[in-house]
Amino acid sequence: MTLRENDPRSVGGYRIESRIGSGGMGVVYLGRSASGRAVAVKVVHTRYADNAEFRARFQQEIVAARRVSGAFTAPVVDADPDAERPWMATAFVPGPTLAERVAEAGPLDWRALRRLGTELAEALREIHRAEVVHRDLKPSNVLLLEGEGDDGAARVIDFGISRAASSDVRTQTGMVMGSPPFMAPEQFSRPREVGPAVDVFSLGAVLVYAATGRSPFEAENAYLAAYNTVHSEPELGGLPEPLRPLVASCLAKEPADRPTSSEVLGALTGLPEEPADEESDEEPSRIPVTVLSESGASPSSGAKPTERKRRGKWLWTALVGAVLLGMTGVASVTVLDDDPASTVDEADQAGPQASPRGSAPAGWRPWHNALEPDEDDPMPMGPTCVPDALGVFCSSPQVALMRLSSATGRVDWTKPMSRKQVDGFSLRDPVVREGVVFVNSSDRSEGVDAYDARTGARLWHVDGPVGDFAYLSGVLLVRLDELGPSDTARFAAYEPRTGEELWRRKLASASASPFHEGSKGTLYADLRGGSGGIARLDARTGRTLGNVEAPKGDLWLATVHDDTAYYARWDDNSGVSAAFFIQELDSGKTRRIDFPWSVEPEAPPLVRGDTMYIFDYGNETLLALDLKRGKPLWTSSRDLRVFSEPALHDGRLYVTMPDTSVLALDPRTGKEIGRTASSFDTEGRSFEELTPNSVPPLLVGGVLYGVSGPGVFSVADVP
Repeated sequence: MTLRENDPRSVGGYRIESRIGSGGMGVVYLGRSASGRAVAVKVVHTRYADNAEFRARFQQEIVAARRVSGAFTAPVVDADPDAERPWMATAFVPGPTLAERVAEAGPLDWRALRRLGTELAEALREIHRAEVVHRDLKPSNVLLLEGEGDDGAARVIDFGISRAASSDVRTQTGMVMGSPPFMAPEQFSRPREVGPAVDVFSLGAVLVYAATGRSPFEAENAYLAAYNTVHSEPELGGLPEPLRPLVASCLAKEPADRPTSSEVLGALTGLPEEPADEESDEEPSRIPVTVLSESGASPSSGAKPTERKRRGKWLWTALVGAVLLGMTGVASVTVLDDDPASTVDEADQAGPQASPRGSAPAGWRPWHNALEPDEDDPMPMGPTCVPDALGVFCSSPQVALMRLSSATGRVDWTKPMSRKQVDGFSLRDPVVREGVVFVNSSDRSEGVDAYDARTGARLWHVDGPVGDFAYLSGVLLVRLDELGPSDTARFAAYEPRTGEELWRRKLASASASPFHEGSKGTLYADLRGGSGGIARLDARTGRTLGNVEAPKGDLWLATVHDDTAYYARWDDNSGVSAAFFIQELDSGKTRRIDFPWSVEPEAPPLVRGDTMYIFDYGNETLLALDLKRGKPLWTSSRDLRVFSEPALHDGRLYVTMPDTSVLALDPRTGKEIGRTASSFDTEGRSFEELTPNSVPPLLVGGVLYGVSGPGVFSVADVP
């Protein structure tokens, strides 16, 4: 890749020639020494350079990489962890990553697969002998050499989150380090206790990917991949028969049940040179699901659908859910506001009505609440919150639903969560529409509860577990089947306030959440990977009104607006996109827009008129695109570090910042109009506490409501 304007031209005496790629911690460049030797130079992102924790982690990476030696790792040539932007240079490995190789040419044949497994197992053996745990072995961290004699030889790279046994740097409680869907179950539930067995698990997942083009726990997003890893059996149907017993043992849920890297190496070298031709006879597991509501829907059973390709939407929420997967208890939640004497009122009292535009709620003053988990809990996690004109609605592992007053920020009422012990528990944002709040059910069955947003009275309930739910085009859509290894699932639409079941259909789709909102009471269903293209449905009856063929390729249907579909094209199935495809769903006509650089659109973009606004999670910037001309309008400065999805209110674009201020921008030029004061003191907060989130600011009656890492807040609009 060519260098960008702000890329360095020299690092530590190495002349920088081009970009190789970028990751979570930094950018990797192709460099040359004075003698002409090619090196890969990894430079830490500017936003991390002043973070003591990340400097310590980078120092740990250098130490770990230097301790490892072997034929199948890239040795460290030089490093300076104390530089203004810390960097490390390793021997340059000419060749594609395993991810690039599989994307370009398809799965490996038996000989290449056997060789890859043997070389990776030998690399892990050397890594573990050096008392280092890699912790992030995945296809993009495996390079395949190109050149006479070495063509196809594997090299393991990127020790960015590795841990040496003697290191004092430890993963913080609650942090998830790694790359779903190649992480071991204990990396979600017990991240401080990981050992060499996590690398063996990842090796098994990488071999499945190399043989089939997908991981054994493939899913639409990080949360679903984590859920599949912890709770589901791996999909090994496309794996050559001689490899299945070994890979299955590598993918055992318990670390003690997995072989060591040396044992894996011995088993691989003993495999035959040619596999037997056998097809998988695995059948998708089926779990009965009972759905009861005021409509009296009868029980039925269905296959467990799964996701075949990664999709990046709502990564922040996904990682929150992933941390909770291993929970066996319930985190307690402390609610703090500006009045220490305030108490929780459990009564179903009436809440504030939406205030008239231009005026704040009666008695309003700026407020902020730090919603904190119990620090004694082994997996502490605070609530997930969504602001609305009627208040701020939050859910947590302990509280099924609570409403904070829009005027004072105090707790109006709460609905407790059952204390029933369950194997796993997921948490998603409340959905608030038309005076009704939809949340994960309080019985911990992962069903759906509907509450009156004003009184807190429960209106109706759907038994769980269900796969997903969303409010679209005036109905609540519920995936009745759990996520699993089938692309076919049952969906039902409910009347939002009464719970009356309006219709029920079985659909085949590669997407766990295939529905998008259309105009005039219609829905669009993404049926790719199943029964067809993009179908148009009547939202009230479920009847199919039409169908259009979708554009080809690895595309994520990010959003539908004004009966136009917007697809992001993933680069090498990475979650990074350099192009969008725009399709008119009435005619099927499609055109393409190329970005000036690759972005990470983890959530659906905001489309208004002829402009698309994309929050780039990777660079923490906001990009505005002119859809008519197919060109960028503007991008926010990286120095601003945008920290939320954008919202458009009254001709202004609003985003939340790391310091919990809200920034107002001109939507046509990107110029700053003004910003609010910070609601929380973020001095000394770690990067993880200030991670970007998917909830945009909400403007109601001249008052802004926001959600951030430290908590929720309410401030006056920018003058």
